[in-house]
Amino acid sequence: MRKFLLGFLIGILALPVVALGAAWLGMLPTNANATPSRLEKAFFHLALDAAAARHAPHLGNPIPPTEENLMAGMKLFKNDCAGCHGDPNTASDSDADNNLYPSPPPFALHPPRKPDYQLFWIVQGGVRYSGMFGWAGQFGKDASGKDVSDERIWTAVTFLTHLDSLPPAVDAEWRKKAKN
Repeated sequence: MRKFLLGFLIGILALPVVALGAAWLGMLPTNANATPSRLEKAFFHLALDAAAARHAPHLGNPIPPTEENLMAGMKLFKNDCAGCHGDPNTASDSDADNNLYPSPPPFALHPPRKPDYQLFWIVQGGVRYSGMFGWAGQFGKDASGKDVSDERIWTAVTFLTHLDSLPPAVDAEWRKKAKN
C-alpha cells in the first residue's frame, strides 16, 4: 500500500512539473496560427464556462425581447461584434479561416447556450488571452452623461439569446448581405 501511495503521489506531482518544464523550455506552441490540440480547446472552454458560472452575478436581463430591442441588438452585434464572431453571411468563412486564438465562436452557426447573466459578464469583462476585450465603459455616455455601456451590452445579449427565435423582420435584416 505504501508503494502504491508513493507512486500515486509521484504521478500527481510529475504532471505539473512536466507541464511547467515544457513551458519553461519553450516546447509549447504559442503562435496563434498553430492548431490547438483538443485537450487545449477543452481546457479553455472548461475554464471559461466554470469562471462564468462561478463569478457572473445572477442579474436579471433588463431588456425585454421586443422586436425593437432585438433589432437594436442585431445592429449592435453587426457593428461591434460580427467582425470577429461573423454573421449569417460570413460565419462559415470566419470559422474555417480564423486567425484569432482562441477563435471566437461563430454565433450565427452556433448560438450561445449560456444564460443571459453569464453572457453579460463575459462581454462586460472580456476574455483574457483572446481578442475579446471588455466592453464595460466602451460605449461612453449619452447626452445626459449616463454611461450606456451596460444597457447596450444587455441589448446585444438579448439579441444573442434569441437567435433561434427572431421575429421575421429582425431575421431578414440579420441575414441581409452588407452593401460594399
